[in-house]
Amino acid sequence: MATSARALNIDRLNIALIAVSMLLAVRWPFETLLLAYAVLGPLHYMTEISWLHDRNYFLPRRRDVWPLLIGGLALILALIVIAGLGLGKQTLHRAVANGALFALFGFALAMVLTPSWPKRLLALAVLVPACLILARSASFADSLAGYIPTVIHVYVFTGLFMMLGWLRRPSRDSGGALAVYLLCPLLCWLAPLGFSASASGWAERSFVGTLGSINELILGDAGLTLDPSQITGHPLSILVTRVLALAYLYHYLNWFSKVEVIGWARISPTRAGAILSLWIGAVALYFHDYLLGFAVLLILSFMHVVLEFPLNHRSFREIGSLVRNRISSLPAQGSPTS
Repeated sequence: MATSARALNIDRLNIALIAVSMLLAVRWPFETLLLAYAVLGPLHYMTEISWLHDRNYFLPRRRDVWPLLIGGLALILALIVIAGLGLGKQTLHRAVANGALFALFGFALAMVLTPSWPKRLLALAVLVPACLILARSASFADSLAGYIPTVIHVYVFTGLFMMLGWLRRPSRDSGGALAVYLLCPLLCWLAPLGFSASASGWAERSFVGTLGSINELILGDAGLTLDPSQITGHPLSILVTRVLALAYLYHYLNWFSKVEVIGWARISPTRAGAILSLWIGAVALYFHDYLLGFAVLLILSFMHVVLEFPLNHRSFREIGSLVRNRISSLPAQGSPTS
């Protein structure tokens, strides 16, 4: 009974957190997104990686994480070099980078499905050329590669985790939290533009070259190319930023609300001290120079996405299993019921 009551309280808390995130996102879209990413983001990366480490990264053995760790680091460092050399617009470089990301995501599934290294290596031998072909031939590959560590990670995967919670313990509160989560982005989009304050000078300077790249990706897919000077003033960019601010802020708040899951009290004093010190340093770096903080923390941000891939796959499989069980338990059409 106590566990059920705590679950209901967390669901109600999350409804409130979603609503607060939406209100802040509508009123101050750029500041909310930038501050959430700079203040809550680094603490989220560190605490989640710590939590994943204690659970063997949801792999059969903790040492199995090394291919993901090495592959993710190699990919993000290669992307930084490509960007620094101005090679990001070359089709071949983009295709290789995108294919590597898709292969990493697929290989995480192979490692979840089997502990056998011969089978994993066979899967990798199939994945690498298949993902490169996909990245070269599919017009949506660039967009998909950009969305996986951003919109898909912070909004889609968060929603799937909430769905999994509802399927595990169906209740009006868990269902309500999921419904509110799906509704609020629409409300962010439909709220009159006059509800949003203009971006401050700090937000304008900090947004371009950092999180503004997500707006550029989304608006570019919609056929709209904006000059950097327009990114904080164009009506569509403001609407997109509202939704992103809601998604990012709630993504972090949702994580920190899981007190029982994270188990703050179980973190050793040494690790807690290291996390706290690194977090304070990261926030200070962001406030000193947002672009520098974004560049330095980009590796940690990307790696926490990659290291979560096995958990994502396990969650997808459990959602599928629970949905199938629900469907199979339904009475056949026309059959008598008690």
